[in-house]
Amino acid sequence: GTSDPYVKFKLNGKTLYKSKVVYKNLNPVWDETVVLPIQTLDQKLWIKVYDRDLTSSDFMGSASVALTELELNRTTEQVLKLEDPNSLEDDMGVIVLNLSLAVKQGDFKRNSSFSRNVRLSESLRKNQLWNGLVTITLLEGKNMPRGGLAEIFILLKLGDQRYKSKTLCKSANPQWREQFDFHYFSDRKDMLDIEVWRKDNKKHEELLGT
Repeated sequence: GTSDPYVKFKLNGKTLYKSKVVYKNLNPVWDETVVLPIQTLDQKLWIKVYDRDLTSSDFMGSASVALTELELNRTTEQVLKLEDPNSLEDDMGVIVLNLSLAVKQGDFKRNSSFSRNVRLSESLRKNQLWNGLVTITLLEGKNMPRGGLAEIFILLKLGDQRYKSKTLCKSANPQWREQFDFHYFSDRKDMLDIEVWRKDNKKHEELLGT
């Protein structure tokens, strides 16, 4: 079937913005720009997706972004995996955002606590000493062992960073076509670990290989 999705942006439990509804589309493109006022960086921006119905709206999943992860005056693309702990679906899809953190002109004097938070966030980020990004493109697998009705996904790990690919129906040659960005630290010798996992209908997960 199809859905009529829309998005709510929330801070501290309050809805700050609601997008338009994109009708009858499982791959919606909103192409909207919104400015959200924030007072402090020690909070998360929640993005919640709903399916509009005539009488109510069905929850389709949510994701969050820690504001401290954003860089001042730099736009970054965020590909966020939607999750719903009450759903039986493993793959709820993703939502793609371009996010930028900026200080409103004149707010440095009026809101010194926010200014300090911004400076502290930038200082902490610099102290992390990551020097660049390592981009991993996960294309496809070949000659994978067959396992009945099981599905397959990939875990990528670099230090304390980890990404999980989308889960695909089991085939000998699954195709993911996904891209992942890892922070690169020149003072570390972390190895990239790639794990292949199988999941059956009973939610049992089994490591196939590394």
